Amino acid sequence: MFLNTKDLNTSLGSGRRKGRRPKMEVVTVKRLLTIAVVTGLFFALAAPAGAHPNLPGSPVGPPGGTFYANDLAYESAVTPAHVPNKGPFDAFYVFPDCPTCAPVSDAAPGVGQYNGGRWAVIQAFGITEQLTSGAAVVAAATSFNDTGHRFVCPLIRIN
Repeated sequence: MFLNTKDLNTSLGSGRRKGRRPKMEVVTVKRLLTIAVVTGLFFALAAPAGAHPNLPGSPVGPPGGTFYANDLAYESAVTPAHVPNKGPFDAFYVFPDCPTCAPVSDAAPGVGQYNGGRWAVIQAFGITEQLTSGAAVVAAATSFNDTGHRFVCPLIRIN
C-alpha cells in the first residue's frame, strides 16, 4: 500500500493548508519590512535641520559640495558618519534663512586653529545672502543654534 504526500502531511500534523504560506515566510517578510521602515526613519530623522543634502554637514555624504572658509572656496567629500562630541571642532555654519547659500566654515587648512576637518554644525539665522567667511557670519547673524551634529570631512581648495 502506498501513502501519498497529501496523506503524509495530514497525518504528521503539518497544519499547512493548500494556498497558505508557511508561517515562517510571513514572519520573515514582516521582519524585513519593519527593518526597512525603521532604517528609513532613522536616516530621515538623523539629518540636522538646515543641513543641505549632499553638502558638508549632511549625513547623507558623499559626494560633498562647495563651501567657503576665509573668503576661499573649498569642496569636500562628506563621510556619512556622525562623530561623538569629544575633542575640538571647528564651526560649520548653515543658513536656514537662505536655502541657496553654501555653508561657511570658520577654519581651513593652514589658517588659524584648524582641527583637521572635524566640524560642528551651527545654524546661523538672519542671513539671506551668501557670505564667505566665519567672521562675516558672526557679524551678520541674528542668532545661532548648535544642532549637535558633528562630522568629519577633508577640505580641498578649489583653484
